[in-house]
Amino acid sequence: MMSEHKVPLHEEEEAPSLFSNLIDTEPYEKSMRSARNWLYVIAAIQFIMGIVEYNTADDTTVGWIAFGMDAVVAVVFLLLALWSRRNPVPAFTTALISYVLVVAAFGLLDPSNLLRGILLKIFIVAALVKANKDARTYTQMKQSVGEPL
Repeated sequence: MMSEHKVPLHEEEEAPSLFSNLIDTEPYEKSMRSARNWLYVIAAIQFIMGIVEYNTADDTTVGWIAFGMDAVVAVVFLLLALWSRRNPVPAFTTALISYVLVVAAFGLLDPSNLLRGILLKIFIVAALVKANKDARTYTQMKQSVGEPL
């Protein structure tokens, strides 16, 4: 007869928590995924706008500067989206502040930018505010039962 014996968990594997089935974090995770997708959308829009501005600029130097500014903003939001997987609270807080500052800065350069795409801007801000709130709740719930994030 062969005796059954359990193979010990490797150090990198974690045993399921006693409380993992008691808390439902899915709504919070869904909200954070949605906001993360918005960060990817912001990055893509900024990069595309950089290409458009470069191609429509009368002066090549101005075109490169516009493209560079938009590309930097795109990279920042891409990095924030990636960071939000590991540290959602600081990532979404930084993303919200950064987005509002970027919209305000582009509004100072051209006030018509404030109204252009206003519904999209409202949806993005609302998603980031909700994700920030949900990330805080999610983090508190996980920490309260001793689970890693």
